[in-house]
Amino acid sequence: MDEFEEIFKNWLEESLKSDIPENVEAFSFNLDESAPLDGYEFGIELIGAERFDADDEDWACDEIWEPTKRRIFIPVSYSGESWEECLHTMKELAIKFLQTDSPAAKKLKSKKGVGIGFVDGNLELIWQSES
Repeated sequence: MDEFEEIFKNWLEESLKSDIPENVEAFSFNLDESAPLDGYEFGIELIGAERFDADDEDWACDEIWEPTKRRIFIPVSYSGESWEECLHTMKELAIKFLQTDSPAAKKLKSKKGVGIGFVDGNLELIWQSES
């Protein structure tokens, strides 16, 4: 496993150990270009939203929960240098994580949906409950 993949997994496991408020309907991985460190261009954060609508990607704007450590930074060696590369790479990593049997993946999938996208861009749905 790549070093950043391990950091990502550990961040999610730690972030989702605590109880999630009942009124969180879905989770979103928000990407941005705010990394203040050399060798890092992008950051990723996790939020919980109080509504979910697969046909309205603005659901992720209704944020009501964040983990204690809201954001981690992604090394350019992992993300690539363009936002398109970063979105593709992080989307694949998040989907791969959701396919595991980890407690954190189960907690993410205990809600109605999980999305990923840049804060000023489109949100892509990467997992949705069947019910």
